[in-house]
Amino acid sequence: MNMPSERDAEAPLSKLRRRKVGQWGILYAAGAWGFLQGLQYVTGTFHWPAQLQQVATLALLIGLPIVLVIAWYHGDRGQQRVSAPELVIITLLFLVGGGIFWRYDRAGDVSPPPVAAAGSVAPSTAAFPEVADKSIAVLPFVNMSGDPNNEYFSDGISEEILNVLAREPELSVAARTSSFQFKGEKRDVAEIAAELKVRMVLEGSVRRQADRVRITAQLIDAKSGFHLWSQTYDRDLKDIFAIQDEIARAIGDELKVRMVGTGGNGTSVSGTRNLKAHDLYLRGLAQWQTRREDELFAAKTSFEQAIEADPGFAAAWGGLALSHAVLPDYTARISFADSFARGNEVALRALSIDPLLPEAYAALGSMEQMQGRYETGNALLKRAIALRPSFATAHQWLGRNLALSGKLEEGIASLERASALDPRSLIVAENHASALSLAGRSADAIAVCAPTLEYAPDSVLCTAAIAWTYLMDRKPEEARPFLDRWAKSRGGGTERQVVALFEALEGRGDPHAFAVKLASTPDRSWDDPASGYLLAPADIAAVLMLLDEEELALRYIDAQNTSDVAWSILAPMFDPIRCDSRFQATIDRIKVKDSRAATVCRKI
Repeated sequence: MNMPSERDAEAPLSKLRRRKVGQWGILYAAGAWGFLQGLQYVTGTFHWPAQLQQVATLALLIGLPIVLVIAWYHGDRGQQRVSAPELVIITLLFLVGGGIFWRYDRAGDVSPPPVAAAGSVAPSTAAFPEVADKSIAVLPFVNMSGDPNNEYFSDGISEEILNVLAREPELSVAARTSSFQFKGEKRDVAEIAAELKVRMVLEGSVRRQADRVRITAQLIDAKSGFHLWSQTYDRDLKDIFAIQDEIARAIGDELKVRMVGTGGNGTSVSGTRNLKAHDLYLRGLAQWQTRREDELFAAKTSFEQAIEADPGFAAAWGGLALSHAVLPDYTARISFADSFARGNEVALRALSIDPLLPEAYAALGSMEQMQGRYETGNALLKRAIALRPSFATAHQWLGRNLALSGKLEEGIASLERASALDPRSLIVAENHASALSLAGRSADAIAVCAPTLEYAPDSVLCTAAIAWTYLMDRKPEEARPFLDRWAKSRGGGTERQVVALFEALEGRGDPHAFAVKLASTPDRSWDDPASGYLLAPADIAAVLMLLDEEELALRYIDAQNTSDVAWSILAPMFDPIRCDSRFQATIDRIKVKDSRAATVCRKI
């Protein structure tokens, strides 16, 4: 019988060490990593196709098991026989190589390269929510300039790229309000994408120094966890306009959609080549997005200064129109009439320069709605959406407009779309919940608003919406914690008004005297945090009905000269006075369409 030699009896793992297979593998991995780093730099510098990096990475991965097999056979001068355990090891190496090839061949619809996104782990497909393949969120680009005062610039670049992408009908683009909430957070890309309900995420950085700018952008498939495309742009600052369009076109190529509204000469029709005007415009965008009184006035000034620098800058005129469209909701320093007159003027000026500017149509549509011209508002807002299908604010304003014009279900559908595009917008959630309340869908209204309190516990919008949803259902016990929370956030002595409200609702003290005092609330006092008044006209009208003060409620809503009370008086709780001629006169005067009247009054 032939006895096995000492070398034949040696354990497979010992052979691996003796033949230096591990050392070969480590040396190969180190060399491959260095090669890919150098290739990435050269690719970015000379703007070579990103596919070159993909092919090189895939080739190096497939080469790994081949190198290990060569090391195995040549580690001992190729004189050894292959035993059964050794054959198993070699087979496993080939299977790993084949598995890697299959994994990256199947990773995405557009052949993503096998380079994991920074800070992310490829999630399982089963755990990833069902979202449209052509859906994307643009995260705020990181400001790498070393100057916090340049934050608006990096944010603005991100938003302008987002706006270009939002014009594509085939692409669903998460709104700025939601995607920018993740600014500065060290969150996994897949987690952010799941919250925003998108498949793709664009992230990057901006370094601005003197008259030069470097923009790095990368597109990530959050479902697979890998890059689809990346690029670095080192250009003169004057080329910033061309870079934005170039990034949008590159993403369109990767996702196989056709980008519209990008200009081949470095600027779109609504753009500018004036760097000062562009800089002021980006400042205005950042200020407008805050939706706070002082910042809105600052935005108005920034847009006006941008227009002074370039009177032909249509987007700056559009930004000024948006400022005037929302200002009266956040301040008593300018009247609705004055703000809307100026807003209408500048919106028309914007359209005279660029007839395809979505912001101008949206601003006009909102102002028309606030003045009771709902059908005109609907048409203008639909035009804004046709020009920019992922314009979440236009969907929101259209939903509100449709609800007030008697098309409640259509309005809810539009608000659902706004919520899908802007899932972290507090005002969208509040509008959506309010429309659901009008439809008698209280549980759905609360379900829409409740999640916002997890990431924005100090926001009054959904806190108030939930409180009024409970009150309209005549459930004061459930409403009380939310009203207390609302008053605490507002301060200025408003807590006392909440205490008096619940004393009246519980029949303590003198409910009628409280109702009379409430009905005499000074005009726009709720705009002043120090006034001690928490409740706006729509809230006051609802409280008067809760206190069974129907006559007082009729007189109160008849005295309102705006559509401030429109949202509440369309609610079911006003059915006891809905058929009164004075109520119908108020409805006609504020030009809302009361879709409940035909059913309720027919029964009388």
